[in-house]
Amino acid sequence: MKHSEVATRLAIEGAVGAIAGTVSGTLGITPRRLGPAEKIDLGMADMGDTLFYPVGDSGVFFHTDGAFTTIWYTGADYDKAADILDRAIKQFYPDAKKAKDTPHESERNFTLRTYDIKLPHNHLAIVDTIFPSGRVDNPKFMIRVTAMARQN
Repeated sequence: MKHSEVATRLAIEGAVGAIAGTVSGTLGITPRRLGPAEKIDLGMADMGDTLFYPVGDSGVFFHTDGAFTTIWYTGADYDKAADILDRAIKQFYPDAKKAKDTPHESERNFTLRTYDIKLPHNHLAIVDTIFPSGRVDNPKFMIRVTAMARQN
């Protein structure tokens, strides 16, 4: 599997699936849990759980903290990831709405795309993705899934 496929599956089948109550199976990749020092090296606080899924010479990070899940990687096939995520959302959640598709406010040459996915039992998943839209020095792909309760 490629980085974009792992990140997409972790986000859609994993994080959104957990909110929907539909998670089944595994990726077939054994992640490694990061310790406090490794999180600090990544510029993160030692809160929540952070896993590293090895893919090729690098890998994909998966961090959960309460209602938020963040999945990211750098380099690799970052330029294909937004399209792969979009196809997976349409496949698994055809009624999902693309709520935003704009230049990122603080990350120059990056796009912020947001999907609203209505789920059973008045749950909602907000899927934000950030990806390069132009030339950048440090190409990365990030997905943030936020679990919410819907009001009728």
